[in-house]
Formats: sequence, structure tokens, C-alpha cells
Amino acid sequence: MQTTYTQSKDKTELADLGTRLMALSLDVLLLLTLIGIADFFTFSSDDEAFLFKPERLLHLVLGWLYFAGAETCRCQGTLGKYLMNLRVTDSKGDRIDFRAATLRFLVKPVSAVLIVLRFLVGSDYSSRRPFHDKLADTQVIVQ
Repeated sequence: MQTTYTQSKDKTELADLGTRLMALSLDVLLLLTLIGIADFFTFSSDDEAFLFKPERLLHLVLGWLYFAGAETCRCQGTLGKYLMNLRVTDSKGDRIDFRAATLRFLVKPVSAVLIVLRFLVGSDYSSRRPFHDKLADTQVIVQ
């Protein structure tokens, strides 16, 4: 009698919060460098306004295109996620679409506020899928 075994997809391990924060900090460092270069080459219409300059819209679009574009490409993650060996997938393990990546980008600040509130209340953060991942039906896995 001959027995054959088929191996299914590997179990996916969700990334922990510390690894994800390190990847985000690398991405923010890269984005701040790009924004600094963009600020150097653009002229401000109002030098006294710090936060409400028209160029801030350019910075927001640059961040959105960076995160959403990088998470939908073949490498499935930004440069920070790539360096930390992380990938963004949907709940089935496939590549996400641009709509899901845009939703993740827009809801990340809400997710950050919820994580900080859990920390301040003293509640333990046992879930490895933050609010923006649950809403967009995505997950960040370790390669």
C-alpha cells in the first residue's frame, strides 16, 4: 500500500505589534525624507501657516500613494515591511487590491488612537489584527 501526502499552504503567522511599529517607523523616516525634498523644491504661498499650508495636501497624497501603491504591488508591502520580512495579504493570503490598501491607509489613524487608548486604560493588546486590518479584511504576515 502506497501513501501519499500533500502539503497544504504553510500556516501564516501574523506579525506582532512591535515588528509592525518598527516597519512603520522605517516608512515614516523614508516619507519624511521625501517630504523634505518636496518642500525644498516647492514654494509656499503662506510662510506663516505651519500646518495649513496648501503643500500639506501634496504630502498626504504622497503618503497615500506610497502606502497603497507599495502594498498592492508584487512585493506586498512597503520598504519598511520588506526590510522587516512582512507582507500585507487579504484574509485568504492573496494580494490586496487598491481599494483595500486605500481603506487601510485612511483608517490607520483611528487604529492608532484605539491602540493608545487600550494602553492608557491598561487593557492587554492580544489581537494581532488591528482595527484597520479588520475593516479592510487584510492581515500582515511574517514571510
